[in-house]
Amino acid sequence: MLGDKVTLRQRLLAARRSRTPDELTAARSGIRAAVLSQALALRWSAVAAYVPMATEPGSVELLDGLAGLEVRVIVPVVLGDRDLSWSAWAADAGELGVEAITTVDAVLVPALAVAGDGTRLGRGGGSYDRALARTRAGVPIAALLFDGELVDALPRDPWDLPVSAVVTPAGWRDL
Repeated sequence: MLGDKVTLRQRLLAARRSRTPDELTAARSGIRAAVLSQALALRWSAVAAYVPMATEPGSVELLDGLAGLEVRVIVPVVLGDRDLSWSAWAADAGELGVEAITTVDAVLVPALAVAGDGTRLGRGGGSYDRALARTRAGVPIAALLFDGELVDALPRDPWDLPVSAVVTPAGWRDL
């Protein structure tokens, strides 16, 4: 799937927009089950996640499910310089700051595609690459994807930080 990032993003976003509501619901259910299973197995106490856009494979139900397991969930707040600060999910705790990502046991990130070497294709703002640079060594960074979005290769720039896992409707896969 090599090509320029702009063209790849356009193609992948078009494919996501073409998914039916039933396909989206089924995919989100599989992803939610896989993440919750991992959270239980590894006894996560805190996770950084994201509030998904309408066509993304993450879900509010996933965030609520993690919170229901008594996992502290933090979600990003985009700052003026496109860096990410964090706030508590479903709580009125205010902004926690850019360093809050250093306190989590796992990070769930959005992606349009991921290559087998962990290269993540995001939306192009660089926000997550900055935030991921702050994670502690060894913390799993998992991209949530639809089937078909784990690919052989993607273009990679020097500032692109890799993910260590992907979660598709078929389950969690360490890279």
